[in-house]
Amino acid sequence: MTTKNLPDSPIIFFGTDAFSLPSLIHLITEGWNVVAVVTKPDSPTGRGRVLTAPAVKRLAQANEIKVFQPTSLSDLEPEIKKLGAKIGIVVAYGKIIPASMLELFPKGLLNVHASILPRYRGASPIEACILAGDDQTGVTLMKLEAGLDTGPTYDIAKIQLDGTETRIGLYERLSELGADLLTIQLPAILSDQVVPLPQNNAEATIVKRISKSDGYIDWAKPAKTLEREIRAYLGWPSSRTHIAGVNLAITAAHTNTASGPAGTPYKTEAGDLAIYASTGSLVIDTIKPDGKREMPASDFLTGHPLD
Repeated sequence: MTTKNLPDSPIIFFGTDAFSLPSLIHLITEGWNVVAVVTKPDSPTGRGRVLTAPAVKRLAQANEIKVFQPTSLSDLEPEIKKLGAKIGIVVAYGKIIPASMLELFPKGLLNVHASILPRYRGASPIEACILAGDDQTGVTLMKLEAGLDTGPTYDIAKIQLDGTETRIGLYERLSELGADLLTIQLPAILSDQVVPLPQNNAEATIVKRISKSDGYIDWAKPAKTLEREIRAYLGWPSSRTHIAGVNLAITAAHTNTASGPAGTPYKTEAGDLAIYASTGSLVIDTIKPDGKREMPASDFLTGHPLD
């Protein structure tokens, strides 16, 4: 734990998803006075549907921080008032914060959002920037208000993209970037040394929550679009199709310009597995058949020849 002078005002942290972990870790290790963590209730996970606590809950308990897991945030308001926190910090909490909760914090609720606002507002900004082929993204430190990611912004940190990023890798980079930005700017925000600036609503894009159905590959799309989807959906919901009668997920691919009937698999001149799209082809690098390990596409072809 660091020894630098920090405001001793209580902080309440709202977070559930693993994206929020680096921010909470930074706050704890730097010595901020985190008096409570608010997270979603434990949920069943894995094939065995075992009831599992959110990672932030486990971290909070390991550091003897009070944990709340309300089904309704409104029910928690009396407890929040008792703690007397001037500011709350929200990072990937996963629920809408009601307006009545915002009013309980004199300095407001500070949110770490995984995009350069107002570029992508909503539930899937990381996937959205990959799908759009953006050449940069970042994190925004903003003050929450009643609208969806509409609040004024304190600061933005940006990174360049090279077109090879996956959801998993970018998720990790941005979570760390957001944690750094949060703890750098928090002293100035608490001491009113920085004023948040309003967003330009005319530049805003609302992105929807990703669903399982988004992962089913539509071969009527261009190969370039499908390659981005594979990177954006890696891990979940994953890009799924069937080849040679086998259900599988494509985990890495690249494109070429060969054309043919959309959805038809073939072998390239180099012997690689490829599938025609509406424009160009998707050359498959790695796949994961249902119930099996991830493997090179060449290994799959050995057991499932197309000829």
